[in-house]
Amino acid sequence: MGIPGLTTYINNRSDRYLEYYELQNSYLVIDGNSVCCSIYNLYAKCNCAFGGDYDNYAQCISNFFDDLLKCNVTPLVLIDGGNEDKKFKTTIRRTKEKIRIACSFCPLSQKKMKFFPLLIREVFKEIMTEKNIRHVQCLFEADNHIAAVARILNCPVLSYDSDFYIYGTLYIPFDTLDTYVIKSSTGNCYVKRCKIYKVENLLKSFKGLDQSMLPLAAILLGNDYVKRNTFKNFFRHLKLRGASRKKHNHRQCRIETTLAWLSKYTLNKAIIEILSRLTKTIRQRILNLIEININGYTNISAEILIPLGFSKDYIIHTNIHYLNKTFKFDGDVNTLAYIEEICEGEDNETSEEENEEENEEENEIEIINILSESESIFKKKAINNLPEWFINEFLMARLPTYFIDLIIRHLYICSVQIEDYRYPPSILASSKILSVIFGILKSGMNNKICYMRYMTRNQNKIMNLQRTKIICYKLYGTETLDIYKLPSLFNLREISLVVQKEILNNTLGITNMDCICELPSEWMLYVGCIKYWMQQQNHSISYKCYLYSIFISMLFNIIDSKIGRYRVMYTFQNKYGQIIANIKQKRKENNFKPSNIMNDSIIKAYNEIDYDDCILAASFFITHFNMDKKLYTNPKKYNRATVHIFAEFQNCLKHTMNLNALLGYPYPQIKIANLFNGTLLYNLSNNFRTRNDIEEYINTVFQIAPSLLRLLNIFLLKIKPMFPSMLQNKINLLKKQRIKSKYSKSDKNISAESDSEYFTADDDLYESCYDPNNRFSMLNHSL
Repeated sequence: MGIPGLTTYINNRSDRYLEYYELQNSYLVIDGNSVCCSIYNLYAKCNCAFGGDYDNYAQCISNFFDDLLKCNVTPLVLIDGGNEDKKFKTTIRRTKEKIRIACSFCPLSQKKMKFFPLLIREVFKEIMTEKNIRHVQCLFEADNHIAAVARILNCPVLSYDSDFYIYGTLYIPFDTLDTYVIKSSTGNCYVKRCKIYKVENLLKSFKGLDQSMLPLAAILLGNDYVKRNTFKNFFRHLKLRGASRKKHNHRQCRIETTLAWLSKYTLNKAIIEILSRLTKTIRQRILNLIEININGYTNISAEILIPLGFSKDYIIHTNIHYLNKTFKFDGDVNTLAYIEEICEGEDNETSEEENEEENEEENEIEIINILSESESIFKKKAINNLPEWFINEFLMARLPTYFIDLIIRHLYICSVQIEDYRYPPSILASSKILSVIFGILKSGMNNKICYMRYMTRNQNKIMNLQRTKIICYKLYGTETLDIYKLPSLFNLREISLVVQKEILNNTLGITNMDCICELPSEWMLYVGCIKYWMQQQNHSISYKCYLYSIFISMLFNIIDSKIGRYRVMYTFQNKYGQIIANIKQKRKENNFKPSNIMNDSIIKAYNEIDYDDCILAASFFITHFNMDKKLYTNPKKYNRATVHIFAEFQNCLKHTMNLNALLGYPYPQIKIANLFNGTLLYNLSNNFRTRNDIEEYINTVFQIAPSLLRLLNIFLLKIKPMFPSMLQNKINLLKKQRIKSKYSKSDKNISAESDSEYFTADDDLYESCYDPNNRFSMLNHSL
């Protein structure tokens, strides 16, 4: 992302290039993809190793936007869309690197780095929609549009991408933002302190350097589109002096020398000097890249302002002609004499970086060959052929970005998750849903291709990192469901709600609509997705502890909405410790008898949840929200198989949500942050695995919160027809049977040791409760 070493270069000279700034009373153009990740990196205290604590992350996003609004700042968020052709190789390299990191990621790893969970962007969009933050999802990369909007409105960009040092806009690096807002010096309003970059300060440091040269500097230094290795002969000409063997220092020297060299030339003359040091066979191709990149940095369009809420009249009256400067090289590349530069004692670091790039390229040959099959599809033609409703909803960020890649290239680069690499990729669990999605999308393409490819990792039974690589799977698009032919993309918004639901129900395997219709609206699609996920498992009975974990987790947002959000026991006890004692005493004195009526509806039980019950039940959830610290010192306790199972579930969730959006939301969309916390699910499943009878254990734990228990029992009673082999009071077979993946019947060399290690978070919460699953539980009362 961006230009290697440039952020460090600026930070090391921050007194020269960055100015203190108070953000208030203005527009702020936000690089959505960058800020989405930066909030997770810097603010969210999430456990990456368990697949995503989305409730924590959502709270951080909400706080971030609340701070901006408090300062009277109007956020305008632009999000990346489909992958650019020129950036595809970079995307593949990054995917491969993420796969390498995910292979060995564990709780200890998260002390040093963050790993982004699968649904991070969905949650980011979800919160923006809830808070009415103006946002747009560009068809392709957003950087040029971000710079354009900032120039037109003369306001700063907020990002953490070094490309914005080149665009010439006002730029606030995300890591310079203060955590909190403060009162302004006048005391009349709030401000958010930060540092701001102005390109004039950089130009002053290199006498004669013109802003038009900066895009060329980005190309030479190696942005996402051009490998620095391409210009190795040119850099021999620069004769980098004073560079040590350390990569960090070498990059700093390269940046300094490149900018100093460019300050002595005009743009056209600089390009001549560069092309003269390239072989004639590649000159025209590199020149095309240079022109495209320069114009990408400098050309702007005001059209993107329309989906951001600006009127067409505003666009018409906006004078942007003076901002557009289309560059075209003035010269003949073929007449330039080739200059071979010889540099004695070639820099070791440069050679190492070149070797790394060559190795990466060799590994990518198979993937790039697949990409070349789809190069014949013209991007513009494919986009122009799409229905207007599709483009509009894509710009509104209702549809996922990979839809554009499927339409243009029939290729899906799957997001990387932390999972168990001894098993097949978790994406396979959702392949049926993905097949239906592609079956609908391909009807909007002007060709007869009937399959897509999705790019993910291979299966690696012996967990050898060297054998882990990216591979492509074929997946044929579904054309009929049951006896119904799938509708065309062009008339998808004309079909009835009944048909939309039928498509989704058939895809997910929902046959009993009575069960679904009795659920609160926000649970309908979630439970439908759980149904689908369970149907993909060959050993579904062994998934019982995971299923109950998901069901119990559906209660935490109810408690949050009643009493507030608590994730630390000390804070909770300070607020509610005495209140809990009072509630218990009052109930004892009044001989409290809760309602045991089980023939009420789920919605009635949902609406009758008692505030006091939520206070009493909160401790159980809070302890399960926190990771067992022993996992830091004993990595063997980390159960990667459990993480893998929930990774499969997350993939099912993602693609269920995507299909729901494509069909026009026949069901209310799933709110991930209200339902999924990876740490909670991991701890609950490890707890439930040790119980002979999970339902009896749940009834024991929640007997102090009878209205929650009543809701849960009515819920389980109503949905049992959807899970006939699961929701019965049978012995939990996981006590006797190692978890097996549906794909791994012959994986005898996969150790069961991880399944014997678990974290139980409820050991001393309910000292007065008798647990019939634990014959020693009454010993607590004798102490």
